[in-house]
Amino acid sequence: MTGRGLHHVTAIATNASCNLDFYTGVLGLRLMKWTVTHEDPGTYHLIYGDEEGSPGSRLSFFFWVSAVASRRPSSSEHVSFAVAPEAIGWWESRLAACKVPCRQTRTSDGRPKLMLEDPDRTPLALVGTEFSPRTTIWSPPDIPEAFAVRALHSVTLSLRGTELMARILTQVLGFAEVASAGEHLIFSAHGGPGGRLCLHRRRERSRPRLGAGVIHHVAFRARDEADLAAMAGKLQETFGIAASPVKDRHYFRSIYFRGPDGILIEIATDDPGFLIDETRETLGTRLIFPPSLQDRQDELLRILPPLDRVFAR
Repeated sequence: MTGRGLHHVTAIATNASCNLDFYTGVLGLRLMKWTVTHEDPGTYHLIYGDEEGSPGSRLSFFFWVSAVASRRPSSSEHVSFAVAPEAIGWWESRLAACKVPCRQTRTSDGRPKLMLEDPDRTPLALVGTEFSPRTTIWSPPDIPEAFAVRALHSVTLSLRGTELMARILTQVLGFAEVASAGEHLIFSAHGGPGGRLCLHRRRERSRPRLGAGVIHHVAFRARDEADLAAMAGKLQETFGIAASPVKDRHYFRSIYFRGPDGILIEIATDDPGFLIDETRETLGTRLIFPPSLQDRQDELLRILPPLDRVFAR
């Protein structure tokens, strides 16, 4: 059974307009799906990604308006994006001009890296790496294509103990351990978008409270529903972990389970994908309700806050 790396990462935010302004206006990412959450359809679900919304490229947000900032561990979990190595200096200047504090550091394998936070203090990183995206690089008019964010690079999870999660990664999700540095273990499924994951051994006993600025769940890729079932079976047989029934998320089918420290993990199919209700050119330009909620559109539109956005390439 071959794993395919990350499918998406979902974090918690408070204000959809501020989030949209930051990720499209500052980082220059593409909003490729504007929808609502299945369990709480009175809130938006915004999904950013590459030109086609490919699995492995996606960072998304649930919006909990009343969420308070969470106390994070000293070595925070964070989401990393790939940029060209020569783009780091350009991004340092751009972030300063946008009044976004950042600090330059290096990855465990010596690559240049900028650490920053979004408006909800979600920890992010821009990693300078020779990285070839699967699709055309999305670059808005004010960001030269050579410096644009190329793809989702990786996610770092902070856990009290890393042994169980390491075994799940290598025995179920198709990753291989490729390096270790201090309290960090680095895993790779492939060399493309979403192909890397880092585990950090946390010293603090408790996991931070779920709130604004933290990762809600991490999703891994399955080829199809047969692959999804095989992975669920492997979880049960090898680790005694029972996954949820299959959920229909319209753009994919998925299962959920609780990993070490109670972290929520999803496994999601690649298909049918984000092009089933929009064209490649119009991704993210209109609010879309899942089929199960379309009969509630008028009600939900009265609840949802306005989201001012001028969509332009």
